[in-house]
Amino acid sequence: LYKSILFTREKKFSESSNLLKSNKIITKVKGNKNLYLKALDILIKNNEGLKKYKEALLYVDKKNRYLKNLKDHSVFDKEIIFNLIEKYMLFYNYNNVKKINDKLNYEQTTKLVFLVGFPRSGTTLLDTILRTHTQISVLEEKPYLLDIRHEFFKSKNNQLNSISNITQNEKDMMVKNYFKNIENQLNKDTRVIIDKLPLSIIEIGFIKSIFPNSSFILALRHPCDVIISCYFNSFKINDAMVNFLDWDDTINLYNKVFELFDFYNNELNLNLYKIKYENIVKNFKNEIRLLLSFLNLEYEKKLEKFYITAQKRDKISTPSYTQVINPLYRSSINRWKNFAHYRTPEKKLQKWIKKLNY
Repeated sequence: LYKSILFTREKKFSESSNLLKSNKIITKVKGNKNLYLKALDILIKNNEGLKKYKEALLYVDKKNRYLKNLKDHSVFDKEIIFNLIEKYMLFYNYNNVKKINDKLNYEQTTKLVFLVGFPRSGTTLLDTILRTHTQISVLEEKPYLLDIRHEFFKSKNNQLNSISNITQNEKDMMVKNYFKNIENQLNKDTRVIIDKLPLSIIEIGFIKSIFPNSSFILALRHPCDVIISCYFNSFKINDAMVNFLDWDDTINLYNKVFELFDFYNNELNLNLYKIKYENIVKNFKNEIRLLLSFLNLEYEKKLEKFYITAQKRDKISTPSYTQVINPLYRSSINRWKNFAHYRTPEKKLQKWIKKLNY
């Protein structure tokens, strides 16, 4: 099995598949969850590498059905995130957020920027590029924001409208705890803090209530490529990520998340910069210069060797690891078209394909 994994990494897809088949690896490891999933993952990559797209998709279906049926995953409820989105769209409108902002005092702190986007939209690539800059501190991908949100609402019986009555002291304590939790990740030259957790895109209403002076970078990628990538990849399963084990649920979640983002963008006067994965790959210097201009920072030559920064990190705990430790390549652009004959999300994503200018 591990020899086949090595062959796949070396792009020796036929040798890898033949090794798995001749040794009947799939049958032998079926009783071991981790090894079985590794073997399926290798077969997915091999078939895609050999341009056997139908076979690759069938193995993805098989892998996701297996994951969905695991007892450990039965505790997760895919509807929770959809219900949360509906509640946020009803509550975090212009008037409600303005009332919160008007009654509280906010100190201007180090520039805080939230890097958001749908998973597999290029946030890890941007994270790696930006953390190479001498004056940027990119936080490890942990729920610093969600932790303070959770603590506040837990104390209010999880009533969303309780934030309307937030006191100055409660807000100040949340801000204090947030910065206390991240302080060991900041260096002495930090001018910009980047908090990267893609699905914090859902929490923009809360962010604007507690950190109204913060900015946002929205990472974008062709919606169809995002769907393919989310459905193909393995994530740590929770109430949100469990949706990626089903093709239609993946598409539905994308649509709902961007409906919410569209609502926020229309209601909340966001200091927002949009950047497309495809443009970074095709025109790196220009795109990163423009992004740094938004952050009021100068371009640094060392950013072009961002993958060296990635190689030096102890661990990158996202499915994008193999991409960001190497120079940029274009094979991920329009990947979805390889599978369009067998399954395509294009029709159900037309609204966003047009709106995002793809």
